[in-house]
Amino acid sequence: MSLVSLSARSDQRHRLLRSDSSNFATAKIRRTICVWLVCILAVLPSTRVLAGGDATTPDISQYTVDTIVEWLHKYENATPNFKPGDVLTNKDLDRLRPFMVPGYLEQLNFPGARVQIATPRNHLPRQDFLDCTEKYQNQVVLKQDGTIANYLCGQPFADDTLSADKRDSGVKAAWNFEYRWQNVGHGALNWLLTIVRLPGNHDGEKMILPKPLDQWTMPHSSSLPTDVTSQYGGGGVFQRTMGCVYWRFYLSHLAPYANSGGLFPGIQDAKEVEFKEFTGFYSPFDIRGTAFIVWRYNDPYRADDSWAYLPAIRRVRRITAEVKSDSLLGTDHTIADFYGFADRVVNWNWKFLGWKTVLAIHDMQHPNTQLYGPTGLLVDDAWSLRKYAVVLRTPKDPRNPYSGVINFWDAQNWDSWWTLAFDKKGHLWKVWQWPKRWSEDYAGQPFAEWNVGVKATSNPGPIVIDVQNSRGTVILNWGRGYPIPSPSYIKSIDEPSSLEDTHR
Repeated sequence: MSLVSLSARSDQRHRLLRSDSSNFATAKIRRTICVWLVCILAVLPSTRVLAGGDATTPDISQYTVDTIVEWLHKYENATPNFKPGDVLTNKDLDRLRPFMVPGYLEQLNFPGARVQIATPRNHLPRQDFLDCTEKYQNQVVLKQDGTIANYLCGQPFADDTLSADKRDSGVKAAWNFEYRWQNVGHGALNWLLTIVRLPGNHDGEKMILPKPLDQWTMPHSSSLPTDVTSQYGGGGVFQRTMGCVYWRFYLSHLAPYANSGGLFPGIQDAKEVEFKEFTGFYSPFDIRGTAFIVWRYNDPYRADDSWAYLPAIRRVRRITAEVKSDSLLGTDHTIADFYGFADRVVNWNWKFLGWKTVLAIHDMQHPNTQLYGPTGLLVDDAWSLRKYAVVLRTPKDPRNPYSGVINFWDAQNWDSWWTLAFDKKGHLWKVWQWPKRWSEDYAGQPFAEWNVGVKATSNPGPIVIDVQNSRGTVILNWGRGYPIPSPSYIKSIDEPSSLEDTHR
């Protein structure tokens, strides 16, 4: 998800979002307005709690980019001494070390940790995307400023042109990620964002999915769950949970519409717009009905347009979406963190660190995310080895709270599975895990109608661990997939003129 932010910059790491809808109605829109003006949260003192929590656990908050680069080089040609069907535990950390991202491996240092090894599967995108790549890739040009020209659809740059010794490989990788296969867009009917504080537990706390507002619901034939408490295993204190509906629809560079210029039919401004994005909150009660729209343009330098509707003032307000580095709703995410990267390519410097075979949850065997472990921030599912592009990005804006971010992007479909962010001192701050589920595995299950035939990895939601501040954020969703919206539905939720009607 990609939204906008408002915040006093009193803390570079976790800013308090202090605002209410009445202030929003009367105050001037500031340079760093946040679209999610809804919660007042305290910043946790800097203490470190890892899953292992013993004296032998390394202080991963002191890891640096060099730590990751050394790991890449040391284990570049490592061969696994485990096989599909094996279940590794905390006694096997040395066996896992060459293939498990530093900063996450250490979280498995507790009795009961388990890594079930599965057979890697083919995750090539759908044939229309592959056809686009074959037909148009050779015409794509990387310009001197790092932007691209002559791009229509498909993967902009071939994997075999990317290497650590080629200076332009980093920004080429960024464009491959930006234009990865996502059909015509995706989202989910129910998202729960939960802020977790450590240590402690949430025993006895029920996780019930409220019903989304009817006006935001896309037509579907499947049923949504209600009580999802069983998914939230493990420890951690739940400080706040927020529910929303989220959709992002792409309007250009679409492989399914390559014969008509890659444009989504029936949308007048499709040629100018990369995507339109909608987020609408349905819980808790104090923010129910709050909704936001973001438009991202194909012009790489054009600022995003954003609008907000707040029910308390019954008005739509235009807001700025340009500051993407503030804490979002008091969570451990910034706006630029979603999907692993949700900012614009031109706002960052890029360096390709190399290719690496890594373990991750690529093919979830459970229908939805199952959390476990002392922190409640670990995913219990099947792991497999795949090849990744490892890319370092550093912000051009000196106000950004990160000194750098390392992304791990799948070599077949360029989706995100791991992200590591480093603070201003260059130390590891946050670790994101992005467990995914293959779209074809929804056959015969709820929301098969939005997934089967797409041949893409669906996103059940990210988990982020703040390794410096004893906290984390869990974002899970239900009713997810890649539906094909009608032009009228896109207009009904992604046009500013529709916002006031949408909430009712």
